[in-house]
Amino acid sequence: MKWKSAVASMALLSVFATEAFAAEKFACAEYFQATPAGQKKVEAGVKGTLIFDPSSKKVGFLNPKGSAAFSINYDAIRSMQYERTGQPRYLAAVVISPAFLLTRIKKHYLTIEYNEQSGEAHSVIVRLNKRNARKAVATATAETSKSVQQIEQK
Repeated sequence: MKWKSAVASMALLSVFATEAFAAEKFACAEYFQATPAGQKKVEAGVKGTLIFDPSSKKVGFLNPKGSAAFSINYDAIRSMQYERTGQPRYLAAVVISPAFLLTRIKKHYLTIEYNEQSGEAHSVIVRLNKRNARKAVATATAETSKSVQQIEQK
């Protein structure tokens, strides 16, 4: 009987060990390419999944087709910012009820500034889902060992 419990505990331990090193994925995200300085128009975002992979020590973004939009080494990251913005619900106020002017649409953004191997500075902006935004920020801090500056606008 002892060997059965030992086998069961070893199996359970192996499941937890592989899950500890599994990549952390955040679905329903949207990636925006940073615009050059002076450009005001923002191109449409790419929907997909933000991934923090501890085994390869990279943060990446996969579009729905499964191809990588970007992949950044943790060592190349200079800084990160989390921003929560709010805007009045104008369309709902016009179409449904003026009471919607009292509520706000909240959007969550994670900006990652990094250096390429050539030393050139770049940044990416990822809009996060409201359900997993706080967990994504906590994962970014834990995985990269860099603090995330938090900016909240009302």
